[in-house]
Amino acid sequence: MAWPAFGVLILTGAWNMAAESDEMSGSYRTTVIVKLAVVALSGLTAYLHTRSKSPRSIAVFGALSGLSALAALVLGVMLGSQH
Repeated sequence: MAWPAFGVLILTGAWNMAAESDEMSGSYRTTVIVKLAVVALSGLTAYLHTRSKSPRSIAVFGALSGLSALAALVLGVMLGSQH
């Protein structure tokens, strides 16, 4: 269930970015690009977490996934305050 939801979030994020690309300021656009990179990192580390076999890699990728998801949340809040 989580992966289809992640896909929907990516699609709606890209759609929103395309819809407002003409109206974005430079700092807003930079924040969006950084957020997209952090979201991609979050997805990658979550995938690696699910594929991990050793307890150490499960812990490392789980922690990285959680931290990058939290960073994406903070960037989203920053975008909300800029717009």
